Amino acid sequence: MIVGCACLLLAAVCFAIAAQVFVQTGVFAESYAVVGLISAALGLLALTLARVWK
Repeated sequence: MIVGCACLLLAAVCFAIAAQVFVQTGVFAESYAVVGLISAALGLLALTLARVWK
């Protein structure tokens, strides 16, 4: 459960950084977006598994 929340938090931070870089430079930060997507997927998977194991 904690791991899932941490991954979702990391995803939110990565998306925020990518958005900030896009606003400042006009260039989309693909690396941050990819890390954000992976973190979001892992977070959702961890939360789903935590529900199943209860």
